Amino acid sequence: MRFVDTIEGLNEVFETDIPKNSVVLVTGAAGTLKSGFTFQVLSNYLEQKDEYGLYITLEQSKENHLQNMDSMGIALSNRLHISDFSDYRVLYDDFSDDLLSILEENILQFKKNIGEKCTCIAIDSLGALYSLLDVEPRDLRKSMYKMLETFRREKFTTFLILEEEKLSGMADPSTGMEGYLADGIIELGLQLKGNVANRYLRVRKMRASSHSMEPWILTVSDKGLKVYKGNF
Repeated sequence: MRFVDTIEGLNEVFETDIPKNSVVLVTGAAGTLKSGFTFQVLSNYLEQKDEYGLYITLEQSKENHLQNMDSMGIALSNRLHISDFSDYRVLYDDFSDDLLSILEENILQFKKNIGEKCTCIAIDSLGALYSLLDVEPRDLRKSMYKMLETFRREKFTTFLILEEEKLSGMADPSTGMEGYLADGIIELGLQLKGNVANRYLRVRKMRASSHSMEPWILTVSDKGLKVYKGNF
């Protein structure tokens, strides 16, 4: 099982797999299926591998997240542990400015408990994480770089979800500091054509991987998400 075999049609977008131990940014506006995409990739991948992963949701409770996934036909693998915001509130009465370190410590502790078979993590989302921090942009970039380098050394494949505040089109190449820190960028968006709106997926970059850079339609089927070639 490869990461690109976890969603129907995704292996048409990629000629080779998403490299393990890389940091992948999944970015897009609200409603573009960022959480569903990331969750399905990890859950389906881990279900077929003798590996484990951690999905951290900072915006929804575990229950709400699972309800949302179930509504899209996305199943949960028992090998993917979900940790929501309330888990951290139980452990820490007050969030410090060093929340990144707290997250890093908990992720490393999770791997210590599971062992070397813990290979994948996802943070949903960076925007929610940033809202809890009171850090200057320059210091934030340094802290993010340090945390992501730790994840690479620990041989995690890391998925970071980032919601854009604006609805960007396919002609908008903008990406914040996260794009420079990530090995790959998967853009999910909405393309408006008259009164019709299509969700699309486009791989902006993926180091050490061969892939299409064209947009592909992303839709919800009765068995989760599906990717196919369309006309834009």
